[in-house]
Amino acid sequence: MQSELETVEDIAQSLLPRLPARFWLAGFSFGGYVALALLAAAPQRVRGIALLCTTPLADSPATATRRLAALLAVRDGRYLELIDQQTPAAFHPRSLSNAALMAARQDMVRAYGPDRFAAHVRATAARPDRSDLLDGTRPTLVVAASHDQVFAPEAVRAYARNIPGTTLAVIEEAGHLAPMEQPVQMAAALARWMNRDWPAPN
Repeated sequence: MQSELETVEDIAQSLLPRLPARFWLAGFSFGGYVALALLAAAPQRVRGIALLCTTPLADSPATATRRLAALLAVRDGRYLELIDQQTPAAFHPRSLSNAALMAARQDMVRAYGPDRFAAHVRATAARPDRSDLLDGTRPTLVVAASHDQVFAPEAVRAYARNIPGTTLAVIEEAGHLAPMEQPVQMAAALARWMNRDWPAPN
């Protein structure tokens, strides 16, 4: 994703030309917001959608304000400090002592960089509620993580209950960064969902 793209709609439009005519779509965290923008832009191309540790709901005004406050830290050169402060909330407690995992996250954070982070904070705060797109007309998977402090599993279950025919999976012993902490569990959940005997697309 390009750092200068500051809306999920623009990011989605930049991706659509590179995607197949029909595809399965999965989005993790911020990627979930982009996945929903892709679904809004090209619903006929999406075979099924998986939302991983994310939400289709818009931010409340208070949450959007808190997100935008993080931009002040970035402006003041405190991007890495800000991300470090978020580490305990990003992982299962056991993962915090996994040196290799923490190093991988640091590499990821540095590669992501403050400019892209700031652009995506603005995109996140501005995104609309897209829960109406999840109407049961295509296979839908919702994945929660057992110890996610960003999207608590009970909140994920609550919105999943409103999606007709949805499949819910819970990744055990994982925090918000479940794909990093439990990649085998996550891959298995996606594979089980995609490999079900779904009706052939029209």
